Amino acid sequence: MKKDKVVAIIPARMGASRFPGKPLAKILGLPMIEHVRRRVELSEAVDEVYVATCDQEIYDVVAAHGGKPVMTRADHERCTDRVEEAAHGIDLDIAVVVQGDEPLFEPHILEDLVAPLIADPSIPCSNLISVIRDEKDLLDEDIVKTVLDEAGFVMCYSRAPLPFLRVRQGCPMYRQTGVSAFRKSFLHTYSALPPTALEIAESVDFLRIVGHRHPVKAVVYDATTQGVDRPKDVALVEAALEKDPVQSELFKRISQS
Repeated sequence: MKKDKVVAIIPARMGASRFPGKPLAKILGLPMIEHVRRRVELSEAVDEVYVATCDQEIYDVVAAHGGKPVMTRADHERCTDRVEEAAHGIDLDIAVVVQGDEPLFEPHILEDLVAPLIADPSIPCSNLISVIRDEKDLLDEDIVKTVLDEAGFVMCYSRAPLPFLRVRQGCPMYRQTGVSAFRKSFLHTYSALPPTALEIAESVDFLRIVGHRHPVKAVVYDATTQGVDRPKDVALVEAALEKDPVQSELFKRISQS
């Protein structure tokens, strides 16, 4: 039986509205896109790693560090559409999408992310979900919250507080991370779907998937994650890299690559 080829594609662009130039922001001296790319390359679940971008600056930095950049169109509204364009020219069965603003993700989690797709051909995509431990995070519009059904599939995403804790009885709270996996065939199907009103209103790509009633398997990561949405988040990431033993070791490993 042929083994699925798993390829990671990292979408990155300079024009992020909340943090222009974010992929090349220096984190302890290394551009953020390189933190992410090098961590992905540490994963045993991934066969190849590409960076999909529409910006020459990002292309040149990735190439200069020995990575594999792919140039895409500049008119994509959603990062998953950028990945879908890049995937047309890459030999793969499963596309792992890691946002370029997730410099603290742990490479081993990609094995858990792709496992449902490898085990069950009926599952078209999966999304890494991390635990929210502080209720105040429910009010942060930069954090996309999600709720799951009893089988572990995503019911909804929102930047609004979700769930609303009218009764506090240990209801799990989750946030979406920028890490997901798609079968190549479904990635093309997804990109061809018309955007939904809710997707546009919330600016959350995956609302297009659930809005058209396609299943998203949640893979729960039992830890709090820290993405980079705004310039102030860089200091939080640097603190984690310096003080957290796991993060510090990972930073040491990618610094040597």
